[in-house]
Order: sequence, then C-alpha cells, then structure tokens
Amino acid sequence: MDSEQRGSHRYPFSASAELTGSTSAAPTTAHTSNLGSNGCFLDTSNPLPKGTIISIQITHQGQVFAARGVVAHSHPNTGMGLKFIALESGCAAILETWLDEAALA
Repeated sequence: MDSEQRGSHRYPFSASAELTGSTSAAPTTAHTSNLGSNGCFLDTSNPLPKGTIISIQITHQGQVFAARGVVAHSHPNTGMGLKFIALESGCAAILETWLDEAALA
C-alpha cells in the first residue's frame, strides 16, 4: 500500500456515503471506515481513479455532511481515500461534532 500523507488524525467512523463524480450524473454509494478533518476513507469495491473530483454526502445519526473532494489514493476492490477540498455551508460544524464524538469513542 502507498505511503499516505495526511494533514490530520483519522478516527474510526462508520456512516453511509453517496458520491457523484464530476463526469457521472448517477450517484454511487459507499461506506466510510475512517474520518478526519481533511478527508475520509470510503469502502467500495469500485473505487474511482486517483485525482477524480467528486461531491460527497455522508449521513450519520440524521445529519448530512456535504463536500467536494478529490480522490487521493485508490485501491481496487478495497476503497479510496478522499481529501476534502470544499465543505458546504454549515458542514464544518457537523464535521467537528462527529470528530469530537469519534475521539471520545
């Protein structure tokens, strides 16, 4: 596996995610396995190629976090690492709450 450079600590975090690629109108689903302030890892058997820009919505405990991101690394049949590049309005607070909760778990 490639050496991964992360700008923040990642915490185990399980939630459903819906992804829309920049060239695809049809959303796909994935599942998060970890989360940090700069990105997350998505478990999926069909990861997108490195460098793909996507929109993501993560749903957890009734809250929806939305952002744009770029695929930082991709592992066939396993998943992909996503770096957040722009958070939707109000989503920084949701992310901070989730990270605080995950840090205490």
